[in-house]
Amino acid sequence: MHRQRLVSGFVAVLALLLAGAGIAAAAPPDGSGGTAHATGTAPGLSFSFDVAEHGADPHAASGYFRAALVQPAGTLIAPQGPATCVDVRGDTVGFLYPLVDGTRPTALPFTSILITAHDGGPGHPDAIGIIGPLPTAAFGGRCAPSVPFLPVTSGDVVVHGGS
Repeated sequence: MHRQRLVSGFVAVLALLLAGAGIAAAAPPDGSGGTAHATGTAPGLSFSFDVAEHGADPHAASGYFRAALVQPAGTLIAPQGPATCVDVRGDTVGFLYPLVDGTRPTALPFTSILITAHDGGPGHPDAIGIIGPLPTAAFGGRCAPSVPFLPVTSGDVVVHGGS
């Protein structure tokens, strides 16, 4: 019964995450580069990331993302991976990362997740959004920010656009 509830919870979270898959921003990248980092919680998960876009090409990227669902599901679901595409647009960042070894459950090959995070600034709420996991090809090599639909309930998202 407990396992069935965990699986049902995972399916519900996955459905929520996939709901935003078709809403990616169509605006062209600003080409300035930038950085973003965060440690925090949102409903149902804890997360941390530190990513950078090195200039106009969002594929000139570095960084890493880690997350876990709240317990007890966190022992079963904890995605992580290196940023392979980072797109900083003002106070919002979109980044793509492939799931790697150490991800729970074991990652399927060629699977990625798109993260969007918004820095609300001092005294204003931050937000994070997750699309995937999906086949990496589904993102078409793009990582433009989408809709950050989960409020950050503790911690902080900090986004710095380049110049």
